[in-house]
Amino acid sequence: MEDSVSSQSHLEIPDRRKASSGEAQWVRADPHEATDGNVPLEASGSPAEADTRSRILIAAGPVFAARGFDGATVREICKAAGVNVASVGYYFGDKLGLYRTVIEGIREARERRFPVPDHDQADPRQTLYLIVRTMLSRMLACNSTSWETQLMMREMNHPTPVFERIIEEFFRPLFDRLVQTMDRLSASPMPPHVLEQLALSAVGQCLYYCVGSGVVQTLIPQDRREQHYDTESLARHVTSVMLSSVENNAVMRQRQQIDRDLSRPEHA
Repeated sequence: MEDSVSSQSHLEIPDRRKASSGEAQWVRADPHEATDGNVPLEASGSPAEADTRSRILIAAGPVFAARGFDGATVREICKAAGVNVASVGYYFGDKLGLYRTVIEGIREARERRFPVPDHDQADPRQTLYLIVRTMLSRMLACNSTSWETQLMMREMNHPTPVFERIIEEFFRPLFDRLVQTMDRLSASPMPPHVLEQLALSAVGQCLYYCVGSGVVQTLIPQDRREQHYDTESLARHVTSVMLSSVENNAVMRQRQQIDRDLSRPEHA
């Protein structure tokens, strides 16, 4: 059963109530029947059934984070949750459906806690600060050793079929807002690729304080970290760096100067 559940690659999760009609023929095992000494599933819609689903999700996150999507197995997850291997097909469709649900749970929790900020059209400087603070807050919500952070970093480095959806639904709204804000802050129009690079520079600065937290802790004394490296202080710093780059077209002037320097004969 595990192989048939794990091998599914479609993103749509079939309705378990339609399994008998042939629309989800691969869900064959009776999910209410305990196997391998595991706990049987409870009646559909009951509080205990909701608890079973939660147990699977709670067990799946750390396993996916430790082993990756390809390395994790339905059998290992179900063993950790104390349910039979038919449970994943019954509740999530397949292993990919379970993985997608875990990823979406991380995304939705962070979006609820740190929503995309409203912005004042008349004050792009304030908008930039709010966006940077939101990005930092989301990235620093879990420390670098948490399974949530490890799982998201795995997904960035080794994309699965859910990667594009993560980018479009979780990252693009803030990224597009960043690009638009940089454009509004610039004294004259900038090429699209420069605006995109500026936005990615802001993202990169925020991301480093998450993935490089161990380096920061080693380099910076604890008293200064406590005073100057909280989310608010870092948001002000990153915002200041980006404002210095974009206002008065400073970044374009520097790029043009570098182009002139590199075009000199001694650099040919």
